[in-house]
Amino acid sequence: MYCTTCSFPLEDGDVFCAQCGGKTMEGNRMGRRPGRALTRAARGKKLSGVCAGFARYFDVDVTLVRVGWTVASLAPFMPGLVAYAICWAVMPSDEKVASEAAPQ
Repeated sequence: MYCTTCSFPLEDGDVFCAQCGGKTMEGNRMGRRPGRALTRAARGKKLSGVCAGFARYFDVDVTLVRVGWTVASLAPFMPGLVAYAICWAVMPSDEKVASEAAPQ
């Protein structure tokens, strides 16, 4: 499979092109991929993995999610901090989900 913008060779399942950053056909599909869940990321996290988990779930850059969350945290009554704390408490870690799904 090749990128339609720059003709860079892509791996199966790539959502963005590694060369130009454009969305691939996989990235343009609508709907959820089967087996994808909203979990806190164990890799690529800064604090608890909430922003990285949302970025992975919605297929967006994690920096955009972090900037949006920071802006929401600076609003009156700090709704971003409250939402982050709730997500931290409610969202399972992807390590925990993987260990529960592994056969014993």
